This record gives sequence, structure tokens and C-alpha cells, in this order.
Amino acid sequence: MKSTFNISTKAKLFLGFGLIIVAIILLSILSFVSFNNINNAQTGMFKSMQMERNLTEFKADENRQMLTMLQITISKDPTRTNELKKQLVDKAALIAISLSLIENELQSYPVQLQKFNEIKVQLKRYIENREKRLTLNDAGKIEESINMAREIEGPLYEKIRMMILEIEKDFSDIIDAEKAKTESLTQSADITIIIGSMGIILLSIILIFWMIRMLRKISVEIKNGVNILGTSASEILTTVTEVSTGATETATAISETTTTIEEIRQTALMASQKAQSVLENAQKASDAAENGKESVQQTIEGMNRINQQMNLIADSIVKLSEKNRSIGEITSTVNDIADQSNLLAVNAAIEAAKAGEQGRGFAVVAQEIRNLADQSKQATAQVREILNDIQKAVNLAVMSTEQGSKAVENGSILARKSGEMIEILSDTVTEAAQSVIQISTSSQQQMAGMDQIVPAMENIKQASEQNVIGTKQTQTAAHNLSELGQNLKIIIEKFNV
Repeated sequence: MKSTFNISTKAKLFLGFGLIIVAIILLSILSFVSFNNINNAQTGMFKSMQMERNLTEFKADENRQMLTMLQITISKDPTRTNELKKQLVDKAALIAISLSLIENELQSYPVQLQKFNEIKVQLKRYIENREKRLTLNDAGKIEESINMAREIEGPLYEKIRMMILEIEKDFSDIIDAEKAKTESLTQSADITIIIGSMGIILLSIILIFWMIRMLRKISVEIKNGVNILGTSASEILTTVTEVSTGATETATAISETTTTIEEIRQTALMASQKAQSVLENAQKASDAAENGKESVQQTIEGMNRINQQMNLIADSIVKLSEKNRSIGEITSTVNDIADQSNLLAVNAAIEAAKAGEQGRGFAVVAQEIRNLADQSKQATAQVREILNDIQKAVNLAVMSTEQGSKAVENGSILARKSGEMIEILSDTVTEAAQSVIQISTSSQQQMAGMDQIVPAMENIKQASEQNVIGTKQTQTAAHNLSELGQNLKIIIEKFNV
């Protein structure tokens, strides 16, 4: 079961919208089949109604023919009689055409066609009898013509009329059956459309909640990344603050060392001028040199601590850069999801438009999905801008760290040189205390050593000041990074799903 859901977000979206599209296609096919059946039933019903109407017209035509025949029988005006006979012949031709059309249309109704053939047989006898009556009328045998109409033509007409009524009743029953069938198909089509629409709506709602769940999961991952970023920024800020404090202490120690070196130089000068008190002054110089040696050792230790702190800062900045890249990959994934959601929302809107009235609700859902995709895309753009700012701050911190590392390295070299010089000074003072004879030469050596130490300590002091400035810049950058992490966290909270 887990392997089924361990697919990409893109595949999940395609799967969800694919199910909706398949459901819409199935509903469309069922609707088409239902409406096609309804249309066929209505076509049969209309055809039956047309047949019933044709039979009614045929019956009316025969009634008119019978009336015309009666007028011919009772008419005493030859001109009027000839005119009526012409009407009778013309109408008979039209009735023959009508009968032919009715017979063609009855080919689909075998039972009614058989009954109609019987009507044609009786109609033929009816027409033959009418021809005989016309002959009798022409011969002046009106009474005999009337008797034939009463005894033969009347019963034939009634029989034909009853057979037509029977066929009309058959078609009336067919019309009722087709009407009932149409109503049943219409009801079934309505039920199918309603159930299908509800199913599509339910599937759409499930898909929406599914997408919200995926977006919430992605939001949680981004939030965790931001929390890690904020924690890392806080750790960097704390480390940089400690480094800044150590740099300040180092600068103070170097200032004190410079002052001490100047005192040693003055002491060496006084030792040169006052040879008689060289032993006392040499002792003082030895003490001062020992203090200077301890100060230089402290300076070297401070430089080592600064170097360690710089290494920690570099490691933290590397971790921060990796987290930044991870967040960038997450935002790229969110952006891809937004693009795919937007594309699928457009496709869904197109399909909803094709579906017409039935797809209006789905079009609203598709628009909401598209709006959600646009909001996600805007959020990822904001996150990307913030990440760019973070990357700039990280690069600045890297440069500052590199400068601080170089300054610490130079300070360590100068401190070691100072320690070596102070050690030489201490040896010189010890030799002066042992031999008063060599005071003058030792004083010269001390003066030369002091001349070298003073510029070296000045360089150390300048490097220490640069180190303090660099650590201040790094501290500012770390503070800005921490603020950016907090801002990013606030933005993620705003777009919490």
C-alpha cells in the first residue's frame, strides 16, 4: 500500500485529475447513449403520430369523396355534375398517392401493413361500386344508384372506416408505449446524470483535500527547514559574538603588550645611560621581559582561540549554505507543483467548459485550484528572493571569515616573533646581570631588539584592530541572517495550509 503512494507529486496530480476526466468521459458517454435512446423513442413516437394523422386525413378524404358522390347523385345541373365528377377524379388521384405513401411508411409495421392491405381490398370494391353508381347516374337510374349506395357502398364504407379506426388505435397504443418509454428513458438519464455529477463532485472534493494535504506536508517541510535555518543563524550569531569578545580582549592584550614593550625600551635606554645601576635596571628589565613573554604567550593563545572560532564560523556558514541550497530545492519543487497545478487547472477548466452546464461546478473548483497554484507560486518567488538575500549574507560572512582568518594567522606569526624577541631580551638581561663588563654591549643589543619589537607590536596592534572590525562585520552579517530566518519563518506562517 505504501508503494502505491510513494509516487511523485506530479504523478499524483495527474492521477487525480485523470480520474476526474475519466469520470466526466464516462458520464458523457452514458448521457449520450441515454439521449440517443430518448431521441430514437421520440422519433418512433413522431412517426407513429404522423401515420395516425395520415390515416385520419385518408378517412377525411374518403368522407369528402362520399359527400361528392352524394352531390353528384342528387344534382340536376349537368354543368355542376361534370364539375363534381372532375373533382371526384382529381381527389381519387390524390388519395391514390396518399395510399402509396401510407403503404411505404407501414413497411416498418408488419401487423398494421397486413390490415392496411385488407383496407385496400375493400377500398377497391368500394371504388368499383362507386364507378357503377356513376354509370347508373349517367343513365338516369338515380333510384337504383341510391339503393346501391345504401345496400353495398354504405356497408363497405363502414367496414373500411372501422378498419382504419382499428389501425389508428394500434398507432395510438404505439404512441402511448413510445411516450412511456421516452419518459422512462428521460427519468433514467436524469438519475444517471445526477448520480454521475454527484460522483464527479465528490471525487473533486476528495482531490482538493488530497492536494491540500500534500501542500500542507510541503509547507511543514519548508517550515522545518526555516526552523533549522533560524537555529543555525542563532548559533552563528552566538559564535560570532564570542569571537568578537575574544578579538576585543586580544586587542586589549596587544595594547598592553605594546605599552610593556615601550617600557622595556625606556628601561634599556636608561640602562645604557646609567651603567652604574645596570644590575638593578637589568633585574627590572628581566622582570619586564618575563611579563612581556607571558603577555605574548597569552596573545598567541588568544590568536589560536580566534582561529578555532573562525573555523567553527566557516563550518557553520558551510552548513548554512547547504541548508540554503536545500530550501532552494524545496522552493523549486513547490514552484513545479504550482506550475503543474496551474496547467491542470487550465485543462480542467477547458474540460468543464466542454461539459457545459454540467461542468460549471467543476470549473469553479478548477479556478480555485488555479488561484491556489498562483498563491503558491508567489510564495515560492518571495522565498527565493529571501534565499538570495541569505546567500549574499553568507557570501559576505565567508569573505569576512577569510579576512579574519588571515588576520589571525598574521597576528599569530607576529606574536611568535615577539615571543622570540622577548626571549632573546630575557637572555640578554640575564647575561647583563652576570657580567657588568658586558653591560654596554648588551644594552646595544637590547636597543636593537627594541627597535625591532616596537614596529612588530605596532603591526600586531593594527592586525588586531582589523580583526575586531572583521568580527564586528561578521556579527552584523550573522544578525542579519538571523533576522532573515525569522522573516522567512513569518512568511511561511502566512502561507500555512
